[in-house]
Amino acid sequence: MANYSITPLNVGQFPDLAKPVLTYMHGFGETLRVPIVMWAIEGGNERILVDTGSGNPERSLEYHRLLEQDETQRPAIALERIGWKPEDVSLVILTHLHWDHCGNNHLFKQAQFIVQEDEIRYAISPLPAHSVAYETPDIGARPLWLETYSQFKLIQGDLQIAPGISTVHLPGHCPGFQGVLVDTTDGPYLIAGDCVPLYESWQGREHEAYIPSGVHTDLRSCYRSFKKIEKIGAKVLPGHDMRIFKEFAYPP
Repeated sequence: MANYSITPLNVGQFPDLAKPVLTYMHGFGETLRVPIVMWAIEGGNERILVDTGSGNPERSLEYHRLLEQDETQRPAIALERIGWKPEDVSLVILTHLHWDHCGNNHLFKQAQFIVQEDEIRYAISPLPAHSVAYETPDIGARPLWLETYSQFKLIQGDLQIAPGISTVHLPGHCPGFQGVLVDTTDGPYLIAGDCVPLYESWQGREHEAYIPSGVHTDLRSCYRSFKKIEKIGAKVLPGHDMRIFKEFAYPP
């Protein structure tokens, strides 16, 4: 078993996100304080990052919603917490191309970016309901991921990226969503991202084994992806749950 560790880095938070955005048809009238997360994977020959967070708070407020980000949560400074600099990162795996997961790609000038081919196709021409999430020209924006497109490596489906680290195609939230499966001394962990935004999403509730995200392109695919995760049998790390920061790193 590989000796990787996974460190979640908090690079900002939405202070009052409507809960049904993350829990489909549940939590009406409730709001949540949810983090924006970059995941650092250490232990191999490369320094690997999963997602790069949102753009700056000013851009977020212009196109999206209020984003809080103090000085310590700026991505380059957050990396200092584990002794990294942006130029140390050789590989970035993007779970998908929504604005809050690829907004700081430009910091990682030495990195190759791993993206699902299906995700690029959809991000270029999404349904109107998803134009804001992808920051398409329809809303007067230019997607930030375009700045680093020349560094993208497009893949299809599940793929071993490095010994003990694989992408897992988990469509539903968007067509090209991918989780990242990481071998550790405590068994496999899955960085599940927005496929499983909260621990609650995975734990479910009475009569519902799982709760999909309120943002999705294919609800049936969401449920198939939950089943796929179940078969993998890994420990699941959700994408937007403050409780992930109870531990400095995983395994604890």
